[in-house]
Amino acid sequence: MKVSKSVHVEESPRDHFLGTAPKAGTGNWRAMRRQWGLWAELTRNLAVRDVETRYKHSMLGLYWAIVNPLVTAAIFGFVFGVIFHVSSKIPYVVFMLTGITFWNFFVNGVMSAVGSISGNAALLAKIYFPRIVLPTASVLARFIDFFFSLLVLIVFIFIYHTPIYWTSLWIPVILVLQVFFTLGIGYLVAALNVLYRDVNQLMGLILLVWMYFSPVMYPVTNLKPSLRSILLMNPMGSLLQMERDVIFTGHLQYPLFAWVALAWTAFVFLAGISLFRRIEPLFAEVM
Repeated sequence: MKVSKSVHVEESPRDHFLGTAPKAGTGNWRAMRRQWGLWAELTRNLAVRDVETRYKHSMLGLYWAIVNPLVTAAIFGFVFGVIFHVSSKIPYVVFMLTGITFWNFFVNGVMSAVGSISGNAALLAKIYFPRIVLPTASVLARFIDFFFSLLVLIVFIFIYHTPIYWTSLWIPVILVLQVFFTLGIGYLVAALNVLYRDVNQLMGLILLVWMYFSPVMYPVTNLKPSLRSILLMNPMGSLLQMERDVIFTGHLQYPLFAWVALAWTAFVFLAGISLFRRIEPLFAEVM
């Protein structure tokens, strides 16, 4: 039986959600705002679900966000502060805890994003939504851990009477850069992990090495200029240095590397989105 080409196709819920169905006024801003509002709400709900799942049936629950940085700071503080006698201009415990607080947000965000697609195969099969929402929600969910760790850092700053400067108000701006850099890496590893499931193990190893090549546990001011430049070319190295500088020195000690961090962030974020979109059509076939 021959079907006429003039058959009217009704708008499906999927098309309506995506905003891709042909309809009058497709380009109007109201429709676009509604679509972005739906995606933002979905991202928020998934982030909340991620946090609830992470601490479900846990004895300490969200208190792990406080215990983990404290134990890590105690171990590294003993190794680098007592055994190797690493010194800094501020109390070493505060110096160490600052690095760990911002570094852990990056690591936890990336590692959460790795399995965000492959670990939600059942959800992807039930309903259509932009797949990039999943790694985005996984990264943003780590803000809960970061918030509690930041409270611990503030307490230690007061305990050790460490002076801070008004330039600390720049922290949200630098943190935004770190979030976009983390999202870029998160998109890359989330997409690749669908094709190669050993990405999770590989990223654990890469992040361990990356930490030692970033000024998490040691100040770069004590290093030779050539080695310092190499370490600050590392985007996370320059971001960590900027975050410490605005809190404890009142100015950027190495302003040139702020532009390096900005360039790296833009490149990684755009590259992450680009690769994710290229691999996204393969998700259904692989999973």
